[in-house]
Amino acid sequence: MMTSQYDMARVDQMEGHEFERFIADMLYKLGYRKVEVTRGSGDQGVDVLAEKEGIRYAVQCKCYSSDLGNTPVQEVNAGKMIYHCHVGVVVTNRYFTSGAKEAAKATGVLLWDRTKLQELIMQAEALS
Repeated sequence: MMTSQYDMARVDQMEGHEFERFIADMLYKLGYRKVEVTRGSGDQGVDVLAEKEGIRYAVQCKCYSSDLGNTPVQEVNAGKMIYHCHVGVVVTNRYFTSGAKEAAKATGVLLWDRTKLQELIMQAEALS
């Protein structure tokens, strides 16, 4: 089994669409269903759609080399309404600025940062 640190080094090298597919596969392994990567352009800030226990998730995936501000939070919050989802999520291989955390708190968007992503990867590996 790969260690989480190895996975994160690999994740950090992924390009955008590869990261989106990686997140979609991970969500499926974690028990999410109806997992779908949206079309690239015109996706309304939503990269992956998924459902778990009757809750529809709109996920924006950001594989960056720097921390994320509030723009992805605003985008996925709008996108979740367009896709008729209950929950918006921004997942990244980095961390979030205080502005992003403030926007997420106000909108109810979930922020999955590097630490949370490492936990999810380990959970998915344990189920594989």
